[in-house]
Amino acid sequence: MLAVFTRNAPYVGAFGNGSKMKFVANLLVAIHNVSAAEAFVLGMKAGLPPKLIYEVQANGAGTSRMFQVRGPMMVKGRYDDVTMKNEVWQKDMKIIGEFAARLGVPTPLFNASAAVYNAAMALGYARQDTGSVCAVLELNAGLSRARSPRRASPGARRSRLRATSAGRLPGPSR
Repeated sequence: MLAVFTRNAPYVGAFGNGSKMKFVANLLVAIHNVSAAEAFVLGMKAGLPPKLIYEVQANGAGTSRMFQVRGPMMVKGRYDDVTMKNEVWQKDMKIIGEFAARLGVPTPLFNASAAVYNAAMALGYARQDTGSVCAVLELNAGLSRARSPRRASPGARRSRLRATSAGRLPGPSR
């Protein structure tokens, strides 16, 4: 039965280990999704076309499954072909954060990625795919292709971003 919806169904041990493994997997998804977006924004800000970034990096040493899955959305700058809504993802982020905190495990990369997802929510991307974190980072980097699903003016989007609890997202000082 599991073979119908997964490529791999290893036995992970006692009851409850499946949930723990899902938390580990989704922690990686959260980080890799934001790192893919960060790579696109760095390349675009440097003048590289997003399609070229995807074509070169999708099979390179630094790629990830999230780069491969969400990269095409990031190339287009469109996040309405939803595989995971930001508003649903918030639940998973909360569960993972609480799980790690209960175990006393520091999660600095996960915490940094959470700020970007929170900013996506504040900017109106709640019903868009989680790949929309790329639009958040584009906006924060001053790239003009970033569009809010609400079609707000660039100034209004920046105001909303500053109003989020994330404030200025982690990055170099300006």
